[in-house]
Amino acid sequence: MHRAGALASVALLLACVGGGCATYSDRMASAMQSTAAGNFEAAIGSINSALEVGSAAELPVTWNGDRTLSVLERGTLQQAITVWDGSARDLSAAEAHLELLDLSSDPVGSFASYVYSDSARTYRSPPSERLSLNAVNLLNYLARGDSSGAAVEARRFQVMREYLASVGEAATGPSTLGTYLAGFVFEQLGEGDRALRYYDEAMANGQLQSLAVPINRLARSYSYRGERLKATISKSVDTSARDGAAGEILIVAGIGRVPHRVPERIPVGAAVGIAGSVLTGDIDPLKYGAAKVLVYPALRSTPSVLGTPVLQVNGQTVELEQIVDLGAAIEAEYEKLKPRILAAAISRMIVRAAAAEGVRAAGKSESQALGDVLSVVAEGVLVALDKPDTRSWLTLPDRFLVARVPAAQGKHEVRVAFADGTERIFDVAIDQGSYAAVVVTEPR
Repeated sequence: MHRAGALASVALLLACVGGGCATYSDRMASAMQSTAAGNFEAAIGSINSALEVGSAAELPVTWNGDRTLSVLERGTLQQAITVWDGSARDLSAAEAHLELLDLSSDPVGSFASYVYSDSARTYRSPPSERLSLNAVNLLNYLARGDSSGAAVEARRFQVMREYLASVGEAATGPSTLGTYLAGFVFEQLGEGDRALRYYDEAMANGQLQSLAVPINRLARSYSYRGERLKATISKSVDTSARDGAAGEILIVAGIGRVPHRVPERIPVGAAVGIAGSVLTGDIDPLKYGAAKVLVYPALRSTPSVLGTPVLQVNGQTVELEQIVDLGAAIEAEYEKLKPRILAAAISRMIVRAAAAEGVRAAGKSESQALGDVLSVVAEGVLVALDKPDTRSWLTLPDRFLVARVPAAQGKHEVRVAFADGTERIFDVAIDQGSYAAVVVTEPR
């Protein structure tokens, strides 16, 4: 390659950089700003624009990775404004177009195609996100009193949960939420043994106080006993309030937003140390590189000012129990994946370094200085072009809290107040032997 050819190649790369390449987070910035401000309708409007649809009642005509994830975001926000049917439709439609991140494949080569936007067309959700989808959607059916629909979604949750378990992915955070809700569904449908089995599994990470009464009440009539149930069943638990009630109010609050991904630079030496044995292949080309940092999709917490809400039912304060710290589960999952993510970034950096060395060699045919300059420019441009995929489910609530309140027949008022002054008020009615589910989704 002569001087003109080498310069032309670098100029072409510079032109590509000039065109820019916004990340998913960049494209969702306006929607997330509105979400953080509590203006969920405006956030839905921004997402509709990105989807090129006229309203939240429409699904995109064509699907791609970004649109699938955007519909997922809209589904959460529709749940936040209590549009249960629209939320259920969005979440179900997005589920049909999602792919699960395959953690059993080549830890470097194929993983690189998942975490870098130049090759990641279809969004591949990590286990915790994927299993959360069915649990979150189950809430829509409970909120509208559709026990049959909730049972179908509970079974879909169980199918995905069993699949993840078969490939060694427990996804414990969403598993706790889903099994708790599934237990409630089958308790209401009169399938006591199945409900007890789910309640037993919901306590895999520790005892849940809100399950003490329902477990002890069911245990009087049904035979299933798991090891965790045995520790919960006690004659000292007073079930009289629930026994004498016409029905029950279930309150579920999804608060905050899980950590999100951002592009971050890290010294290549530190990255090699973290990647460790996951990294394979020859890293010698890196010694020629002028760029000593690489860019990868890091995980950052999403701040929230909501705090723990205060719940009142008919003017009486009721304690909410946190059953899932989904953000912590996603962080733990990410730390497990981090060596693969960095190994993938390093493998791509090796390709860049080799390409830059080729430009250097071509430039050296004219002069040493030209070769060095062209190499530095070429590698710098390739670094700029190599943008990590920062896509993730941005509106997925960070924490889930529950309360279960025995209720007499008639109307009841449920108030949920947050530290920032926001208050949500729900009027619910209980018939004999029925339930009401109050779902409060505040992804901010």
